Amino acid sequence: MKAFAQLFETLDATTSTSTKVAAMQAYFETAPPRDAAWAVYVLSGRRPKRLAGAQELRQWLQQAVAYPEWLIADAYAAVGDLAETIALLLASPAHAAAPVTLQASGGETAPQDQTVPLADWMEQRLPSLREADAETRRLRVTAWWLSLDPAQAFLVTKLLTGGLRVGVSRLLVARALAEVAGVPRAAMQHRLMGQWQPGAAWFTGLLQADTQAAERSQPYPFFLASPLQHDEDPAATLGARCDWQAEWKWDGIRAQVIVRDGSLHIWSRGEEL
Repeated sequence: MKAFAQLFETLDATTSTSTKVAAMQAYFETAPPRDAAWAVYVLSGRRPKRLAGAQELRQWLQQAVAYPEWLIADAYAAVGDLAETIALLLASPAHAAAPVTLQASGGETAPQDQTVPLADWMEQRLPSLREADAETRRLRVTAWWLSLDPAQAFLVTKLLTGGLRVGVSRLLVARALAEVAGVPRAAMQHRLMGQWQPGAAWFTGLLQADTQAAERSQPYPFFLASPLQHDEDPAATLGARCDWQAEWKWDGIRAQVIVRDGSLHIWSRGEEL
């Protein structure tokens, strides 16, 4: 998680496309395949279901830091983001050096390791909250907050609420992965389409050099209509008119029909089969 938190901070701190692509490329080249697979999942806009609500997170925060409710409310109003408020308040000198003594019900020792891989968070730790009782959930999440640095605490909270948004598009993610794999960007976009489950084997296959390999049901990237800006794209720069084809831009449901190897699949624009 630490390496992914550093990547997130880099992406969040710049508006430069080239810097973002370079940062993702460096991460994908060095991260373990399991972690890299989940990073692709998150960066491409896919988010896990919400595991905790804002109200209970605020209550857990108040119990963890022992600040009055009005002070937490004022801090939240000034910051404007609950996950960032939690990370900042827990990073204050009064709590930064405090040992983690919380335990989950049943005597389970609260996790304290800041080097837990991203994949373990996504596959084991966060999902463990689904079946836990309310008090166990509170103790477990509070212990995570107190044992993590602010950047990781912020990410864990965002993943808990399902509200993590990263300032990169799926196109930029595909561009970075294409650089790592040494394949055309269009081929990488194709590989990221459709339904897939993050994992080491999936990520390894994603970087394969064979640009022809594809699942039978895998769709092609949807191409959306985009307007020409007269001030930025004057018509004269487009070349001869006979090289272009004009079509109506129809509103409605966009779909894609895939016929491959004797099987037929229909995909919606939202990549639902």
